[in-house]
Amino acid sequence: MTITVPGMRSNKLVSMDIDQLRGWATFMDRAMIVSLIATVMAVAALGITTWLSFRFSGAVRVHEHATIDRYKSMESHSVRLEQEFSAARERAAALEQEVSTARGRTASLEQEVSVAQARAVALEQESAAARERAAAFELAAREASERAAAAARESTAPTETARAPQFDAAAIRQRLADLGKLVREATARAVKPTQGESTPETAAASRDRQSSSIVTGLRRYAGTKAAVFVLDQVSAAPAAGSTISAYLGDAGWAPQTWTWTGVAGIFGVVVLIKEGSDPATYEAASTLVEALRSTGFNAAKGDWPADWRRYRGALDGPQTPAPTEAPIRIVIGAKPR
Repeated sequence: MTITVPGMRSNKLVSMDIDQLRGWATFMDRAMIVSLIATVMAVAALGITTWLSFRFSGAVRVHEHATIDRYKSMESHSVRLEQEFSAARERAAALEQEVSTARGRTASLEQEVSVAQARAVALEQESAAARERAAAFELAAREASERAAAAARESTAPTETARAPQFDAAAIRQRLADLGKLVREATARAVKPTQGESTPETAAASRDRQSSSIVTGLRRYAGTKAAVFVLDQVSAAPAAGSTISAYLGDAGWAPQTWTWTGVAGIFGVVVLIKEGSDPATYEAASTLVEALRSTGFNAAKGDWPADWRRYRGALDGPQTPAPTEAPIRIVIGAKPR
């Protein structure tokens, strides 16, 4: 059998028998089977690879999402921490400002207390000098009375040649006593202090006039609430507190008195004003300070060196209203007058 293979330029004929053709066909069948098996294995490997790739990609995406979420949570936590730090820094700045303000108020109060102490010392010195002058005048008047009495006794000695006395000794002693009284009254008026203590001779005469002037000046602020804090360690504080409360009550104010225990180191009468009060309250407090000074009280105005609702020690007094409600506090310490 002669077979001509197309595509070959050679003109040489290739002759193949039937056995060769069968062998060739068998070889081609096996080669095809092998190629099919290889193709199937390649497709299986491709499928497995694709499946593994999908699984790996999914795991990577899950990990990326978890990482992103963790990063977002860390970022939000960082932002929250920054906000809290900023708020804490603002609070610290506010606290520092409050501390500096409290220090300034404390320094001002200490300065006013020192001025009040110096004024009290000066008034005590003036009072002592006035008492010494009054004692000197009384001694001089007593000596004059004694000399007049001695002269009267000598003039009344009986003598044979003596004439009838021309002067009455009792009248002379009475005139000298009246003269001594006038001297003492003039001395008391001359040494009357302008501020601070008042002498016993003039206190009774001027009490009504001073009370009337205080009531008249404070009556413009009738209805103002005031808390009077009396230090229990000061013996003169209750009397001063009663006097001031009487003045305020007559003027139409609403005073309440508490006894303050566990506190010391306050001198004179300190009028304190609640921070943030209206201008009328400040004006009323200033008028009260001037009125108290005019009546001999060692008064000064200041600010409460802390939160208005906080105080040291303990207060003994009425339950209502509370001692922290009034916008004006009148603290009576040592040597109020």
